Amino acid sequence: MTLAEWISMRILEILDNTSMTLAGLANFSEISESRLQSYFHKNSTISVEAVAKLCDSLSIPMAHFFDESMPLRIATGTHSNFGRFRTKFFPLGKKFFTDEVTDKNQLQTTQKLDHRHQRESVMHLIFDSDYFQDPRTIEQVIAAAEKAYQITFKAERITSLLRKYVADGYLERKVLPRGFSRSRQYTYCRTSKKRQIAAKEEIAVIERTNILNR
Repeated sequence: MTLAEWISMRILEILDNTSMTLAGLANFSEISESRLQSYFHKNSTISVEAVAKLCDSLSIPMAHFFDESMPLRIATGTHSNFGRFRTKFFPLGKKFFTDEVTDKNQLQTTQKLDHRHQRESVMHLIFDSDYFQDPRTIEQVIAAAEKAYQITFKAERITSLLRKYVADGYLERKVLPRGFSRSRQYTYCRTSKKRQIAAKEEIAVIERTNILNR
């Protein structure tokens, strides 16, 4: 995976986790919208300064931003940077968020429902079928989702969704030999029952700790 592909995928992950539009993220991170669009569409190379702005605005360590094994953990609570930004701008109808309630948000609402359908279809493939019993490439997962659920995925989107299940211990990701493709490619396979149980127990402990710390 090239740097441009990685940055585009991370931006998509931020948009998905926060319900911000590119315009909203540009305003929030103080990066021009045209430049952010260029990074998102892989048309230009991002600068260190721009990455720092993204990370600082979302309170994400830069090391985590570039860690392929780690999904982004974005603070979205009321008192976080993002929470204060949303509280300030959401009522103004500036199209900074995909879930704004306006007369002109039909396309945004459709996109939100599409994202939900995508998440649910991936969950079904992982937990309610034997599909990941064998290693699968991103291209194979995209083809399977289109055939089974009539959903079209972009590679960045499906990679972003699968990364969460890799981090949580439900899927295992392995790199394919370099000769397989010009860019780095991975396969995804279900982990053993023992590892899945351990992952569930670890997540339960984290959730209990978060509740106690509130």
